[in-house]
Formats: sequence, structure tokens, C-alpha cells
Amino acid sequence: MSSSKSPKITARIRKQFQTSCHKIVILAYKAMLANPTEFRQWKENKISYRLLSEMKSLPFLISKDIVVGRDQDLEDDEILFGDKEAEEAACIDFIFSHNWRRKVRFEYHGEAKNISLKTWKKTNGVEINASQYRGRYIETGIERLIFGKYAALDGFLIAYVVNGPAKENIIALNKLIKSRELPPKIGLIEHQKSI
Repeated sequence: MSSSKSPKITARIRKQFQTSCHKIVILAYKAMLANPTEFRQWKENKISYRLLSEMKSLPFLISKDIVVGRDQDLEDDEILFGDKEAEEAACIDFIFSHNWRRKVRFEYHGEAKNISLKTWKKTNGVEINASQYRGRYIETGIERLIFGKYAALDGFLIAYVVNGPAKENIIALNKLIKSRELPPKIGLIEHQKSI
């Protein structure tokens, strides 16, 4: 293998790894739906823990020799050299890695956020403000992955659609992105596939 082809091959393997990680999330979500629970009543961390449990038991995950974990702390120089406490580390929801014996090691990170189309009330009476959810999805999800504290990571964003259809939630998100004049920086959500 010539060195000029190596980066292309590495990029192709990385893309296959990422695609497998996306498929793992989708298969785990489908497994969650096979054992229905009122997920929309849950906070996103609780959904993430359940999703992780389903991911770990997937034959597909095992066949691809991929490992998934939860709540990956992100070290930074301020923590490593004593200027900041470890408890202050940024944390991302999921980390995917592999057990392949290769010179190149891939990691892929997933951040998950709840999203709602309309304001609604949970059965316990707590009101969920859809506009705040969308704002949070952009600020602590999209922006952090593109140019915030997750930007140095190879990662993707997971939306737990707890109210309304996925396509309508995307339209509402894009409308908010436009109203905040963010498209030059972050773009719009396009070519989306929902499950």
C-alpha cells in the first residue's frame, strides 16, 4: 500500500465506522420501541441510559467489534495542568470506539438532546417549552459540535423527538436557525434521515 493511498483508505474506513455507529443508534432505538415505554416523559439522560443499554446488547455492535460508552469526560489543558477541577470537565453523551488491531484508532462521539414541536405538559404536570428545547438543541448541541467545546471531536448529534413528527421539528429548528442568522456559521439541517 503506497503512502498516497493510505489517507484515502483511512478516510473510507473511518466513514464505514461512522456509518456503523449511526446504524447502532438506529437499531437500539428500534429495540427500545419494541419494548414500549413512555419515553417522551423522560429527561434526555434517562433516554440515553436506556439507549446505551439497548446498544450494548445488539448483535450488530458485537459483529462490528465496536464498543460504546456513556458520559465521556473531555480533558483539556486547564484540567491536566491543575487550573480547573476535573468535575468541571465538559462531558459528551456517547463515545464509540473499536477493538480492531490497527495503527489508526477511531473514536466517534454522540451528543443527545430532547426536541419538541409544541409546548406540552408531562403527566406529572411539568410544562415542556418547545421553543426553549429548540434553542437548547442549537446552543448546546449544534453549536458545540461545530465550533464549541465538542468541535475538536469527531461527532454527531442525536435528537430525541418527544413531541411532534421529526420532519416538522426539523422545519421548526431550521426556522429558528434562520431567525438567529446562523446559516453562514452552522448551516441548515439538510438531507436528514429520521427514524
